[in-house]
Amino acid sequence: MLEARMQSDGVCQAVATVALVLLVVAGCHRPESGPVAPADSVAMPARGFYMGVLPMPAEGQSFDSAYALAAAYSEFVPVWGRPSPFYDLAEDLTGDWGKTFVEQLVRDEGMFPLVHMSFMDTGMTLKCPPELAGATLSDSAWRHAYKQAALDVVRACRPRYLSIGNEVNRWFEKYDTAGADGFQNYVSLFSEMYDTLKALSPGIVVFCTFAREIVAENREADLSVLSLFPGDRLDLLVFTSYPHAVQGCNRPESIPDDYYSRALAIAPNKLVGFSEVAWPSLDAFGGEQSQADFIVEFGGRLTAGQGMGLHLVGWPWLCDLDSTDYTGLFRRDGTAKPAWEQWKRLSAGTVD
Repeated sequence: MLEARMQSDGVCQAVATVALVLLVVAGCHRPESGPVAPADSVAMPARGFYMGVLPMPAEGQSFDSAYALAAAYSEFVPVWGRPSPFYDLAEDLTGDWGKTFVEQLVRDEGMFPLVHMSFMDTGMTLKCPPELAGATLSDSAWRHAYKQAALDVVRACRPRYLSIGNEVNRWFEKYDTAGADGFQNYVSLFSEMYDTLKALSPGIVVFCTFAREIVAENREADLSVLSLFPGDRLDLLVFTSYPHAVQGCNRPESIPDDYYSRALAIAPNKLVGFSEVAWPSLDAFGGEQSQADFIVEFGGRLTAGQGMGLHLVGWPWLCDLDSTDYTGLFRRDGTAKPAWEQWKRLSAGTVD
């Protein structure tokens, strides 16, 4: 869940007179005060939703090759920075890393970045800039830093899609709503940031992601968290989902028909996205054939079959990360799994 982009800001060149220099400088600072238009405008495919994947290369494969392969069948790439903490993300997006992994590998291939920020650190603690160590979600200085980081990302990268919190309901399930770290503090901050980001970049799509499963506990997540968000502040209802993590769900066909659509009973009339959705090719969960079957079930019975309006569908990564990973659509040695054919069929709108 990584990779990022940047926008090159043109270098202002001094001209002969002081007056003209001042005009140029004012022009250079215009993005700080005026509207920032998203840099991405990718036409919606005939299938009716965007597809994406993190193009992690196989052994011996170049990034150029992996990104070009992803671009043939998808439109977006998740972007986390190097990965970067939220307070360093804008700088990384405007540096050499962003030029390579966003501008060249994503945008130059005709895709767009799906940029993610996260406020959670390891151990379900609050990620803080060094000078704010020990802050809480209710701390005004920390809230300002998080909001400012999002504004800096928009100015640096001009994304059309920005997630300002990843799997945020994991925090809700640990801290509930009360107290200095209570989840209501994030809900109020989300609303503030939504308004501020829309004022800066009216064309941006702002959301956070929700975990459909609490993977570490082998269970479904509590979807009641969706009712805490104002309906007019979520542009998209976006999930991460690894349904095999739920105890007893060992095959794709065992996933209930309404497994995803029941969220719409709590947050109705929303387009739905999946920043990550996957089934592993591990033998315990049906192997490579079940992984392929999951794509069929997901694209048919579990979404379109329930009348859901899909907007984003992202697979976590292209190739297995190592010999112990079974999530990729390709094996570590670069050979395709059966799921790759179904991914291509989903892209073409002809999934079985």
